[in-house]
Amino acid sequence: MFLHYNLPRTDVVQFTGTDVKRMDRKDPNTGSSTRDVRYLNAITRTGKIRVFRNEDTGWGWPPYFKFDSADLSAEVQSLVQNPDKPWARVRYYGWRIKMISVFPNAISVKVVDKNYTHIPWFNIIFVTLLVIGLIFAIRFFRALIGRLDLGERFREIGRSADDHNNQK
Repeated sequence: MFLHYNLPRTDVVQFTGTDVKRMDRKDPNTGSSTRDVRYLNAITRTGKIRVFRNEDTGWGWPPYFKFDSADLSAEVQSLVQNPDKPWARVRYYGWRIKMISVFPNAISVKVVDKNYTHIPWFNIIFVTLLVIGLIFAIRFFRALIGRLDLGERFREIGRSADDHNNQK
């Protein structure tokens, strides 16, 4: 679930508008009690409504180092005002949870054909390297434990304890 939330995903959408909402919440880092959150409204090829949050990630987690939320909103606004109503690929991370008003965060937007199909090469390579790393880590720890031969060590400790008790 951690990877599903944090790894980038894409959707081909047609943007229908943008919103800015003022959120009241105390932020201990800035001392500010309000912040503006941008939202990108869209519709998918299948007619499903999508809403994306458009917030900078800054230097925090996840490490997308996104500092251009205003530019991204301007780009989406220009797509909305375009009479051709172009389709766009939006790259995002996160989930949409309606019960608690959580929205996926848009990372980037690129104009594409309506029939564009995205192959998530980054995710494929990242997960493959992660699995290979886990396999090597498991093999390393198994080899390390095998070299330690803990069973023999416990028997030696038991023998020395028996010898110590017999000498008393």
